[in-house]
Amino acid sequence: MIHYNFDQFTNDIPKLATLCESFEPDTIIAIARGGMMLSHALCMNLNVRNLQSIRCVSYNDSKEQSALTIFDTSDLQHSNRVLIVDDIADSGQTLHALIPFFTQKYPDKEFKCATLFTKSTALMQPNFSLYEATDWIEFFWESNFLKI
Repeated sequence: MIHYNFDQFTNDIPKLATLCESFEPDTIIAIARGGMMLSHALCMNLNVRNLQSIRCVSYNDSKEQSALTIFDTSDLQHSNRVLIVDDIADSGQTLHALIPFFTQKYPDKEFKCATLFTKSTALMQPNFSLYEATDWIEFFWESNFLKI
């Protein structure tokens, strides 16, 4: 198991933002829950004010479910270039489902994806990613780091 800590996160955000800045996103969509902290940090680094979220359920704890469920609350009417952000592209099913979902709903928008980690076997690879995942990753935001 790999433990991904806050210090690594603060070092990696500028690196991932640099990769994404050529896309010039005007909107970032966080995939809840794993992409929430990363999306906020990328918004700050890329100076993007329009941060939205979408909830997709493909895992129950650490076990993958047979079907992906999308709970969409996004409104991209005034967006042009949308960056979809998650912590990891593990199976790749979430990104593989979201890109067609959004392009069908908003055919005049451009969509790209960013993650910190991706598995080489993921069904869909993100456009921007920093690391290949070769083991289970425990992100600091998945622990009770704020619990007193």
